[in-house]
Amino acid sequence: MHRAFDLADTGSDDPFMRILRILFIAFLLAASGGAFAQADAPSTPQQIDDLRGRLDQIEKAMKDDKITNTIIDDLRGKSGDVAGDAQKLSASLQQNRDAAKARLDQLGPPPAAGTKEAPELAATRKDAQKTFDAVDAQVKQADGIALEAQQTANQLSDLRRIRFQELISQRTNSPLSRPFWSEPAAAFPRDAANLSDFAGTVRTDVAASWNVGNRTALITCALLGLLLMTGVRFYIEHRVRHLTANRMPPGRLRRSALILGIALTSTLTTGLGTQLLYLGLNWNDTFSQETDEIARTIVQLVFFGAFIAGLGRSLISAKRPSWRLPAISDQTAIDLRRFPMLISLAVVLFYFLKQLNHTIGTSLAATVLTSSLQAIVFTTLSALALLRLGRTHHHDEDGTPPAPRPIWASVLIAAAWIAIVASWIALLTGFISFASFMAGQVVWTAIVIAATYLAMRLVDDLFETLLSEKGPMSARAQAIFGTHPKLLDQAGVLLSGVVRLGLFLFGITAVMSGFGTGTTDLLTLGSKLQSLKIYDVELKPSQILTSIALFFLGLLAVRVIKNWMSEQYLPRTNLDPGMRSSLTTLLGYVGIVIVVAIALLAMGLSVQNVTWVASALSVGIGFGLQAIVQNFISGLILLAERPVKVGDWVVLDDAEGDIRRINVRATEIQVADRSTIIVPNSSFITKPVRNMTMANPQGRVLIKLPMPLDSDPVDVREHMLEAMHAHASVQETPAASVTLDNIDRAAMTFVAVCYVGSPRDVGGVKSDLLFDIIARLRGAEIPLLRPQDLVLRSGGNMGDLPGPTAAGAPKASTDPDPAS
Repeated sequence: MHRAFDLADTGSDDPFMRILRILFIAFLLAASGGAFAQADAPSTPQQIDDLRGRLDQIEKAMKDDKITNTIIDDLRGKSGDVAGDAQKLSASLQQNRDAAKARLDQLGPPPAAGTKEAPELAATRKDAQKTFDAVDAQVKQADGIALEAQQTANQLSDLRRIRFQELISQRTNSPLSRPFWSEPAAAFPRDAANLSDFAGTVRTDVAASWNVGNRTALITCALLGLLLMTGVRFYIEHRVRHLTANRMPPGRLRRSALILGIALTSTLTTGLGTQLLYLGLNWNDTFSQETDEIARTIVQLVFFGAFIAGLGRSLISAKRPSWRLPAISDQTAIDLRRFPMLISLAVVLFYFLKQLNHTIGTSLAATVLTSSLQAIVFTTLSALALLRLGRTHHHDEDGTPPAPRPIWASVLIAAAWIAIVASWIALLTGFISFASFMAGQVVWTAIVIAATYLAMRLVDDLFETLLSEKGPMSARAQAIFGTHPKLLDQAGVLLSGVVRLGLFLFGITAVMSGFGTGTTDLLTLGSKLQSLKIYDVELKPSQILTSIALFFLGLLAVRVIKNWMSEQYLPRTNLDPGMRSSLTTLLGYVGIVIVVAIALLAMGLSVQNVTWVASALSVGIGFGLQAIVQNFISGLILLAERPVKVGDWVVLDDAEGDIRRINVRATEIQVADRSTIIVPNSSFITKPVRNMTMANPQGRVLIKLPMPLDSDPVDVREHMLEAMHAHASVQETPAASVTLDNIDRAAMTFVAVCYVGSPRDVGGVKSDLLFDIIARLRGAEIPLLRPQDLVLRSGGNMGDLPGPTAAGAPKASTDPDPAS
């Protein structure tokens, strides 16, 4: 031990040894932690007993006669958790059972009767059978618990649905009947006494809060709450306007962010101000249980009411039309400006009365009367709001027709009117619970739609700002990934669509929760729709989403690799630009094929299924897609054999020009007039193609010059050679040459040949040389070939008619002067 400490001390000054010791200690701690975790992990029988105990508690709780809907939903969630844990345990035990089964199969069956067997082999088989039976029993127990938990969850769902149906199907006296009014009047003294007793309890609790010694805290919280709901709220709204107008990028995001900021500011400042007032009153927990329950309900309702008022006020924006998101007129916005606050007050009031009736135990008649008033107020406000909203689609005074209303808006408005009419009919016929429920659902659905609409618009504006062509991420994405700006727009639209779908499903869940259907029911329904089987191919949403994600990630990876190859690696090789372009294109095709194959495998389509689909499409390919397949294969041959490549000058039928791009199906050829000819790839395989730059990229300039017979051929040759040697584009190798090609009765013909760097330069160089040769010959006073003299003779006394070059013909500027 002493030696060990000595070694540690001698190495304490070495940083490398210090790091090794730290890593060694960390490894020991991790190993010991894993050992402790394994030691503390419950065994399989303990896990099964725990799952059984949890399930028994759920089944016991669901038999309580006073069970509420909230408890039912909580028990359903717990049942789902038990079923999930049991399935996980069964899956983990399945490997042990398979291993035990393999061990038994390896030992083989026991021998027939009368056959002796080695005692060691018999004992081994017996132990293996015992192990398999134990694990198999545990798997069956876990599967049984999972099945029982799922059945319990279904029973709870049925119970929740039955209680909801019983609630809305209850019938009482109609408001048109006398008992509807006489029963609340008869029960009024008792209800008034209960209310008076509760009011006395509240006064006592408030007085106790004032006298217990928390006056300072109460006054401070009350002042802070009032300040938060007034001055702080106005200041934050001002700052939100300033930030969105000056700090955010231009675009629609400013408007949607401003509306969200105002809605959240109204909700938080009002709700937190009420929460501060509650904390001041109940600083020392002086409230009784009933008073505290009512006070907490008021705080929650104020939060919700402030959200309704802030959301509606910010969406309508009656005083600031430029902030308004919905497509409604200014007059309609002015007509609707009071409804958010009225609906907010109605929601807070009636749900407070509902909680108050439950707390003080009012009579059934008073509860029915409250529900009736709630149905009347909610439906009246909703109907008036819909009537004023309908003015948006009336013709203007000048006769201008309104903009067409979206189909989903028309459907929702029609559904709202149906619900309002159904609520009125149910109210008049005595189904008060149903009338109150329908009225509440109209208001709740409108709130959910408004919140979802704002969230969707915010998401659209956010992705449009971040992923637009002119957005802040466009330049970075192009620099890093070489992404085209249009791809950013497409990515923004796709991401926005995915998030909008999630918001839509969340809104559907929120709306359906009011109809007795909770999140658990929707998840259960989703689990039943998790697979779609077409013939022998089973498609699952999770696999489809994974396949789509892998497809786009694979395309991104292929693009990154292509950019790296074309911009980083291939330029450092000895390959010509055409070969580099061909390799990059071929790599892209191969990468896309691999990405598609991986995506199909992730979707669950095996190679056998893909082959089956290909076989089924073979007939269509043979008849309708033959040309496309032929051109595709020809494009691959062009990229592999490279008879032509990008940058070559080719002549194919009437097309002559430079190859700019070789695509999957066709090749682009740019001709002299800068237009582009699209030629199918099969034409390069099946037709003769003249490649001007395949073997030798040089271009040959050929000039044929006829000269008079009396010209000095040596002088003409020297002048032509000097002109070619003087031109900068004429190459020294092969050397320029001038030959005497032909001599006839009229002239002798000189042929000049020289070479330039590219066939594309032949036309321009030839023109320059002709201009230079003519100037040199005229400067040396060497006459050019003139047309032959033509003399017409007649048999009479008429004189000779001079031809174009006769003595009487007009003289050209190049003709020599006879006088000289």
